[in-house]
Amino acid sequence: MVVIQSLRDTLQALPEKTVFTLPTITKVISLKLEYRVGDANTTIYNGPDPKLPFANSELFYATISQSRRLTACDQGCKDVYEITFDVKDSNFTFKAGDTIGIIPKNAQIEVDFILNHLSLTSQADLPYTLLLGNKESKIPTHVPVKSTLRQVLTDCLDLRCLLKKLFLLAISRYTKEDNERQVLEYLSSKEGSTAYKTHILNKQINILDIFTMFPSCKPPIEVLLSYLPKLLPRPYSIVNSYLEDSNVIKICFSVMNLGNNRRGLTTGWLEDHILNKNINLEHSLNDLCLTDHKQRSEFKVPIYMRKNISGFSLSENLETPLIFIGPGTGVAPFIGFLQEIEYAKKKNSKGKFGTVDLFFGCRNPELDFIYEKELKRFLSRNVLNSLNVSFSRVDNNEVKYVQDAVMNEGEKIAQLIKDGANIFVCGDVRTIAEQIKDVLIKCLTKYDNCLEDHEKYIVQMEKDRRYIVDAWC
Repeated sequence: MVVIQSLRDTLQALPEKTVFTLPTITKVISLKLEYRVGDANTTIYNGPDPKLPFANSELFYATISQSRRLTACDQGCKDVYEITFDVKDSNFTFKAGDTIGIIPKNAQIEVDFILNHLSLTSQADLPYTLLLGNKESKIPTHVPVKSTLRQVLTDCLDLRCLLKKLFLLAISRYTKEDNERQVLEYLSSKEGSTAYKTHILNKQINILDIFTMFPSCKPPIEVLLSYLPKLLPRPYSIVNSYLEDSNVIKICFSVMNLGNNRRGLTTGWLEDHILNKNINLEHSLNDLCLTDHKQRSEFKVPIYMRKNISGFSLSENLETPLIFIGPGTGVAPFIGFLQEIEYAKKKNSKGKFGTVDLFFGCRNPELDFIYEKELKRFLSRNVLNSLNVSFSRVDNNEVKYVQDAVMNEGEKIAQLIKDGANIFVCGDVRTIAEQIKDVLIKCLTKYDNCLEDHEKYIVQMEKDRRYIVDAWC
């Protein structure tokens, strides 16, 4: 494992100074587990159950009625899927642009690894009671006072979270090998700040990796209960419109490759199911690449509606021009937007509607042009007025990225903005969100001489909800 070797190199390169400037541990670990052999297995919190973040509904356990792969089975593109949840028995109402939260579970193999490493396998399924050793301590609100270790490690704790220095220092106290303990202390020290950023933060090292790299590090489970944060729901944009079909919710997602032979927690879990790996492991390659199939089990996914705090939804007034910008899976909510526009046009055939321009980017038209048929169908029905697609991995293609496509249409974009256009952007906050904003400013700077401060104008559009971004990390 490359990461382990890099930390061994860190060990060999440690400075001669062995006394480091360490942070002060202020958290007193005085939790104590007592196991209750023969008691009923119940999960109880010290207070109300933890709230679902941004919840706009109750939790609903949805079955997956359909799934399809949206990209080719090729190493040249990401694995992207669309799944359809059956929500006819829920009380959900939603609009295009809304999101759902999916409650993930930690992988069983990772939970078992923690239990085995800490020699807790035999106690994993015993009911426990969590006690406090003194009045200064507190039980984290996301940790049940009664449950089992397996359930807490599966449902409550984020085993893949980035590790803070204080946590590294805390577990170093339970590391028997001197050289391993010294590295953990160094990584948590002032002197080791660069190494901490390089080897922990940048490589997204988590507690699973630490226990692999430092076999003698075996803290009491109470330390993990005290320091590991809550396993949070993952948000996903809804693809379809409630007006199209109120009984289903569709989402699309790319399976994240996180390195260290690790996939995204929720996306990997969903992929395993829709490929039926949990049912039949003897699929052929052709089976794995099926584009559409019914699910063969009553597998249920806990989901809930999230509040649309950003206001990423269409207004009732569809007379103003609309500009949609979404590379990759960022195009997902715009499918629902276009369904709502089409519904409005059918309902009011003589109404006045503004133009709709969509900018989409992917790698290759043969591999990952997701929702191509749907978008071209909207184009043929005049629901969509223009479709601007950029391909980043096609040779001799001048327009490689969606930012290039927007700049290419700069004069038109500038005029649409002057005409009162509303702009919606969906994509990665680290790249697309800021880059599109910069490109729009450049479009106005180049093609509009009326405004004095184009950057200020875009900022004002944000305040007026004419420029709305739905971004994820």
